[in-house]
Amino acid sequence: MNLRKLFGIKPKEKKPYEFADVLHMWEDDHLMIEFLPKDNLDFIKKESKRINEFGEEHFDGYGFTDITVIEEVPVKTIDKGLDFNSVAKIFENNGMERITEVVYQNVGHLTREKVPFGFGSNKFAVLLDGENGKLKYIWTTGRIENEELEQKFRSGLSEFAKTYDFLAIDWYKSESFDLQTENGMNEFIKNSC
Repeated sequence: MNLRKLFGIKPKEKKPYEFADVLHMWEDDHLMIEFLPKDNLDFIKKESKRINEFGEEHFDGYGFTDITVIEEVPVKTIDKGLDFNSVAKIFENNGMERITEVVYQNVGHLTREKVPFGFGSNKFAVLLDGENGKLKYIWTTGRIENEELEQKFRSGLSEFAKTYDFLAIDWYKSESFDLQTENGMNEFIKNSC
């Protein structure tokens, strides 16, 4: 028996989610898909192997019984002394738009100067963190939702990777990608963006 119908009670009208069309970011995603100087390739291979072995050792069939930390890379992005504005210009000149608002887990809706610096859309962004005018980190979050954004990102990322000799690492999958090859770029965008 449907009591609502019997007593003429109408269900509450559901309001659409106010921030459905805003990029959502989670703290746990920070630097999980990042771009690093190619000088770190040997470290990335060893660290990926260590993480995979740790995961296999601590998987009980349902989930993981322990966690591990990604070790610090030997050659940090900031060690390269890359001008933050020059890197940002690459993505801007390739047609990517600045993100102007985000919803950040456990923080809420951010606008204006509180928004992390990045380019993209309401579903995907490449984010740049700086320190004293130098690029400290560069990473992505979300998923590319259309061909136009993919082309702009691909062009910008290709220029960045070739200019500064960077590669991509997806720490979720422990996979690295040579962004200077067409195959590496395609695999990265298909599997991690």
